[in-house]
Formats: sequence, C-alpha cells, structure tokens
Amino acid sequence: MSGGRIGRIGQVKIYVGKCFRVFLNDRQWKSFISTIIIMIIISMVTSGDMFEQYGATRNGSFAIICACIWIGLFNSIQSICKERSIIKREHRTGLHISSYIVAHVIYEFMICVVESFIVMLIVFLKNLDSFPTDGIILFPVLEMYISLFLVVFSSDMLAILISSIVKNENTAMTIMPFILIIQLVMAGVIFELDGVAKMISTLTVSRWGQDAVCAIAHINDMSAPMLTNGPVEEYDSTVMNMLLIWLRLAAFSVVYVILSILMLERVDKDAR
Repeated sequence: MSGGRIGRIGQVKIYVGKCFRVFLNDRQWKSFISTIIIMIIISMVTSGDMFEQYGATRNGSFAIICACIWIGLFNSIQSICKERSIIKREHRTGLHISSYIVAHVIYEFMICVVESFIVMLIVFLKNLDSFPTDGIILFPVLEMYISLFLVVFSSDMLAILISSIVKNENTAMTIMPFILIIQLVMAGVIFELDGVAKMISTLTVSRWGQDAVCAIAHINDMSAPMLTNGPVEEYDSTVMNMLLIWLRLAAFSVVYVILSILMLERVDKDAR
C-alpha cells in the first residue's frame, strides 16, 4: 500500500476491508464456533442454582468472566505482531499507525458484538428459569449483554496492546497465559485480596466483570452465611455502581488502544 496519498480515514477504510477479507479467506469465523464450544462447556459445569444462591452465582459468574477474557485475548493476541514486518515497511511509505490500530479496533468491535451475543444467549438459555427479572438501569438481559461485551472487548484490546509490543507470534502466545493467570487471580474470587493485591485488582478486567455480573444478579439480596461483614459493596445493585463498572471497563479499552498506538509507533526501531 502507498499511504502517502491516502488520508487517515481512507487508510482506516482500507485496513477494515482487509481485516474482513482475512476473516473470510482464513475462515476466522471459526472463532464463533470456539465461543459456542467454550460456553457449552461452561454451562455444563456451572450450577443449576446460579442466580438463585450466592455461592453458585459467584462461582458461575467467575467462570463466565474467565471465558469472556479468554475469548477476547485469543481474538487478537497475534493479529498485530504477525504483520510487524509489513507494518514497518508501510509505515515508512506513509501508513499512519493510528489508522492501522483503529481499523483493527473497528473490526474487533464487530467480532466481539457477535461473540458476546453468543455468550449471552447460552447463559440466558442455561439459566432461563432463574435469570434476573429486575434490571438496575435497563432490562437484565441487555445489562448482562453490555457487561459481557465490555469484558470481551476490553480483553480484546488488551491483546492488541500485547500484540503491538511483542515482535513475534511465539512471544505473544508465551505471554498470554501469564496475562490470563493475573486476570483470574486478581478477580477476588479464588483468593481474598487486601492491601497491594486489592489495589492491583482494580486494574484488571476480571475484577470489574465479576462485579458487573454479580450486581446484575442482585447477589447481595441472596443469603450468604459465609459473609460476616454484611453485603459486598462492589456487588451493589445500584445505578451508580453499574455505571461506574461499565465506565471503568470502557476506559480500559480506550487506554489499551492509545497505548497500542504509542507502542507500535516504535516499529521503525526494530533491530531487524
């Protein structure tokens, strides 16, 4: 591509088109099948008491959020680094890195819309009889869909950031499990977090995704004998809490995109 005569918007259009051509030619639609398989497995292991009992709801929410993070990370963990040599060459001939990243963001946005719908549909059908009926801001199904989408999309944008930093696909796949482990450990479900660990957890997608699902489920209204300090504040089913959770998840995506552009701007400094 000769980018010298094409503006930023024009470059975005070109690369969005390229992303969707690759989607069709490389059969990347298979990722939707993977999402279905993952969620069927999750639905098999989550309790039938989800959205009815505190423990089952908390554990089930954690499993769903783990699946969403995995789906998002896997979407684009290799998407940038595998084209690094091409990006380097085209950047020198006029490619705007911001246009390239924005094109991938638009493409991944559309992919995440579909994947989140699949996740939401399977969760809803699995828990049809116990799914929340009282919404906080919107209908519960829509609130759940927005929350799951934000988790998948922000995880996807984190993967784009990682892919913009590393120089090859092997490194990206090596780093991915460590990122996933951090997200899972810092969700605050497996371990009780305090001090520095609790502060770090506020920087993870998993923490806010977990809070979102539990808030939508009105988990604080469920009996929980193990709670000695009363309801969990992070799970409050209030409009303000829900909006703040969504805002934080959206902010993660924005920050990851900005950092991706800044990191990829250094592509010309690759020592190869």
